[in-house]
Amino acid sequence: MESHPMTADPYVLLKMSEEPDCHFVASWLLKAAEAQASWSEVLDKPDSARGLELLYADGIPDVAAAALELLGELEHHRHVVALDLYPDDGGLFCRELALLVQLGFFVRDGEGYQIAIPDQVSPEFVLAAAVELSSAVSDLEYGVDVLEPELKLATLSLREAMALRATLLAPRRTGVVVRLVPRLKDQS
Repeated sequence: MESHPMTADPYVLLKMSEEPDCHFVASWLLKAAEAQASWSEVLDKPDSARGLELLYADGIPDVAAAALELLGELEHHRHVVALDLYPDDGGLFCRELALLVQLGFFVRDGEGYQIAIPDQVSPEFVLAAAVELSSAVSDLEYGVDVLEPELKLATLSLREAMALRATLLAPRRTGVVVRLVPRLKDQS
C-alpha cells in the first residue's frame, strides 16, 4: 500500500499501544492543552497569524479538543482506528489532525500514525508547524487558494485503511499467546 494524497475520500490510520498507560495518556493530554494555549497565543498576535488565514478561515482548529476526540476514537476502536479526513463539510477535522501531526502528537509508523508525546509545543514551535501546514495550498480557478492539509499526511483509501486496520487487529482477536521457550541442549 502507498500513500494516496489525492484520494477522493482520504483516510488515515491512527494507532496507540493496547496496554493501558494512564501516565502516558495524562501526559499526552496535558501536552495537547499546552499546544492549544500556544496556538491561541499565536492567533492573538496579528503578525504571527498573518499568512495562516486559510487554517482558520471557516473555523479555528482546536488541537486540545481534537486530541481528546481522537483519544476517544482510539479507545473506542481497540486502539487502531481508520478515520475519514473529511467527515465534516468544512474540513476542520482534517486541519486539526494535520496540525497535531505537524506538532508531533502522531508520528509516521509504516502506513499510519502512532500516538506520541511531542518534545515541545512552544508558541514558536506551534507557529512553525502552522506555517508548514499552511504551505499545503492549491490554486483553484479564478485565483482562489484552497488549503489541502491531506497533502501533508500519509493517506489511504477506505479499502486500504480498513484492510490495514484488520491486519493490525487480527493478532488481538485470536487470543493466541506466543511464548518463547528456550531449547534444551542436546544431552547426548
